Amino acid sequence: MRGIFLLGIVLFFLMLGFKSPILFVLGYVWASIFTPQLVAYSIIPSIPVSFIFALLAFGAFLVLKKVDFIRWRAQTVVTGFFAVWMTITLFWAVAPDGAFFKWDWAIKSIVFTMIIPFFIRERKDFEIFIWTILISGMAHCIAFGLKIVLSGGGYGRPLGLVGGNTGYGEGSTLAMFSVSLIPMAIYLYFHQILVEHKRLAKWLLSAFIFFLLLTAIGTYARTAVICFAALTVCLIYYGRRRFLSLVLVVLLVAITYPFVDADWVGRMSSINSDVDTSAMGRVAVWKWVIEYVASHPFGGGFEMYRINSYSMLLADGSVLNVKGKAYHNIYIEVLGEGGIPGFLMFLVLIGLTLMTFMRHKGVSIATGAPWLGDAGRYLLISTVVYLAGGLFIGVAFQSYFYYLVALSAAYLNLGVRYARA
Repeated sequence: MRGIFLLGIVLFFLMLGFKSPILFVLGYVWASIFTPQLVAYSIIPSIPVSFIFALLAFGAFLVLKKVDFIRWRAQTVVTGFFAVWMTITLFWAVAPDGAFFKWDWAIKSIVFTMIIPFFIRERKDFEIFIWTILISGMAHCIAFGLKIVLSGGGYGRPLGLVGGNTGYGEGSTLAMFSVSLIPMAIYLYFHQILVEHKRLAKWLLSAFIFFLLLTAIGTYARTAVICFAALTVCLIYYGRRRFLSLVLVVLLVAITYPFVDADWVGRMSSINSDVDTSAMGRVAVWKWVIEYVASHPFGGGFEMYRINSYSMLLADGSVLNVKGKAYHNIYIEVLGEGGIPGFLMFLVLIGLTLMTFMRHKGVSIATGAPWLGDAGRYLLISTVVYLAGGLFIGVAFQSYFYYLVALSAAYLNLGVRYARA
């Protein structure tokens, strides 16, 4: 039954996509975040959903009518160079089998986002893209949140839609993602125009924010605390009304407090521990990667962590040995796999995205469109939350970050359009 329902969603995107090609793009975004092939038990797993949407989207891109305010922006060009460089690293990959497997899905995600800005031509396109990211993520968070209410949360518990410890089935990744979606939900709460029943939309988005908070806490992932801290600081600093932003933060804390127990507090208190083997194991991997790149400046290709072996003395005098441990850090991940050239390109992408959204005040004044100014404001916060959470999870090549990069390019285009108007 689940497979039939998801097949209906796929057919919906396909049929309407021939009338409005942006739906091919939205279908791909939905498939990349919701991952229907991992959720359905029949029919969908045998259909290359993402490939179909990508093929149709690229075909539509080739025949799109050109408009003068849509251009190849710097972040889009750098994304292309980054994809090329990460492909070149396959020639010296130290774990060739794993490298090709990761390259196969990572490059598709990166390259596809290069065409997204060309489909976003007006406000409703921009908004529906954000809605798609939010609703696709909410499918994971609502299921997770309901199980938390019924049975409680816990670290490593498979409470989401996706089984296993990968993608959005992994607790730390889901925690970062859920907190990062909160600013998008807040933006839509104030400015959405696609849902005609405004009050219904606000109730729906309020429920979304509750489940996003619940999911982040219920994962018991320490990454959630880092992301919450980044969200709090950004809401207060970038908020149009700082006092109201502070009130909002207090309200969010009050809502989630009943779901915090002693086990959660105990796990969060171990963040600063210098003998915790899980945390210090990550530090050992980071040191190993830095030493490796010092002698191999072009990196070791995708999945190079598989060859790591490192020993580190802990504060209590014991020796921690790690071998084949993952990065748990987006910056170390890119540095190790892409070397110094890949790392610099990744930093440029981050810088361009942040600087674009940081122009939200100027964009609001130049365009006379408060919704566009607030779009930059809240997408900036989402990006900062991702970058903060990325200090403790290895999701540098998952599609979500590159959707934010694509949105920043589209933001520049819309800024030009509405400034002229």
